Amino acid sequence: MSLYLMNDNVNSFDYVIHVLSSMLPMCNSLRAEQIARLVHDSGECHIHTGYPPSIYILYAQLQKTGLSIKLKLDKK
Repeated sequence: MSLYLMNDNVNSFDYVIHVLSSMLPMCNSLRAEQIARLVHDSGECHIHTGYPPSIYILYAQLQKTGLSIKLKLDKK
């Protein structure tokens, strides 16, 4: 399963960078900034892959921050 960050016109770049760098495993502020710019330019960006139940927990935590997060099943 994969998490995607979706573009919105609500959250600032600084806020998105702060949330991603503090909540995503192995994501520092530089990587979070790259993700924010990709989302701004293309509309969405893959941000994490994981397995239940941990991916559901991260999904819920990110949604609580106000970010637009989508959970997708990986195609095999």
